Amino acid sequence: MATDLLSIDKKLALAARALDKWRADLAADDRVDDDDPIATWRDLSTRQAVDTIAKSTLAPISSVPALLLPTGEGKHAELSMVGDPLVELRAGAVAWCAHLHLASELREETAARAAAAREDLESDSYGRETSLRAMLRSLARPKQAGGVPEPRAAAAIEDLSPQLLDPLAEEESRRREVAETLGKHALCCLEPDAKAADEADAFLAATEDEAREAMSWGLRSVARATKKPTWVDAFAVRRATDVSEGWPATLSARWLAELARGTELLQGLNVDARVDAARLTPRADHAGIRLAPTTGAWTFVHALYALGCALRLHGRDARAPFAVHTRPHDQRPYAFGEAFQALVTTPTFHARARGVGGVKAEASARRLIGTRLLERRHLALRVRLAIELAKGKRAFKEAFDELAPRALCAEIPSELATFLGAPGTLGPAEDAARLRAIGQGEALATDVTERFDADWWRNPKAAEWIRERCAR
Repeated sequence: MATDLLSIDKKLALAARALDKWRADLAADDRVDDDDPIATWRDLSTRQAVDTIAKSTLAPISSVPALLLPTGEGKHAELSMVGDPLVELRAGAVAWCAHLHLASELREETAARAAAAREDLESDSYGRETSLRAMLRSLARPKQAGGVPEPRAAAAIEDLSPQLLDPLAEEESRRREVAETLGKHALCCLEPDAKAADEADAFLAATEDEAREAMSWGLRSVARATKKPTWVDAFAVRRATDVSEGWPATLSARWLAELARGTELLQGLNVDARVDAARLTPRADHAGIRLAPTTGAWTFVHALYALGCALRLHGRDARAPFAVHTRPHDQRPYAFGEAFQALVTTPTFHARARGVGGVKAEASARRLIGTRLLERRHLALRVRLAIELAKGKRAFKEAFDELAPRALCAEIPSELATFLGAPGTLGPAEDAARLRAIGQGEALATDVTERFDADWWRNPKAAEWIRERCAR
């Protein structure tokens, strides 16, 4: 049976967009808990669809887009001459169908986990019901969030975090169960594995001394005690509120547009400054990036990371199939995110983008190198703990107690295991992809700097070079 993979590919792009919107809305809106985001594309999210596409033959060669044909071949090339030009598209379509099947089967568990963080629950420390999400906002922005004192907000978070463990464990257990039924077709979703855990261990070991030095310097920068720092102190260091001069009062589309002024870097990209969006929508195939409210210099660092990811995700050439351009848990968008985030580690960026003097530019770069490392170590901790979560709740909590204080360079209460150690919203495989993209991103940042100099973000030729590499 021949399969029209190009028609399927267009449907997959729409289904991925709907799924991502639902995931993003779950964090803030209980009205979408019962929605089925991919109901319209149910035929692509079944086990039968996965098997059918994997075993199918190709549609006629005339439907193959030029981007998939070998260089120099004519429009009327025979299949026997060019081999199987849609083999990559078929593999991508199978992976996306498997991902949609997994998401569909986990829909209730995913909604329950989001609800546990969003809904008001009883907290003895707070004195009444509140939500983990509300307390996180209070901790980051006390004046804007009702003036809840830092100790009270932190204690409430410690109260509420354990209540997330059961929904988390159920979602991850169900994820592994469904992925195993798909076999090799769900290899992209079968993380955690021993290799990912080993990579996380290696990263934590290699950066431990540097991280402790960065934490100590960061604590002094925000005027906090350097002995026995708490997890709240660690978060304060990572927010980098002391690196304030030269940043705008609020994060906005205008700030990103000003950075890229005179180039076509942001052409076709819609930037949406939406309160509490907090992160880039992970896999939606449309030109959008959401920005979070300002809580310190790290807000702008996150925005640069999100911009790099967005350019890769949403910069697809109209002729390039969606499933070829990006697959579930693809490292490439995160590599571009890392490359853009690397800008804040260079004094040139702080001097030219923020307009601060040489000494302050050097200090800002050093400060944000440290906070970037601390955040990477937190990611590595989550990757490392995923394999323990697969063993059960007890193993997860015991490993957290052992690993978290060393990874985060602070005293960490056991109660925060699910808050600080849980996989991200797209599961352990996405976290592993982000960690593995760090080296690729650093290499990309070095490459673009060598080609176009340290201020490449304002170079029209650099913008063209980046967009060209984001197109496929």
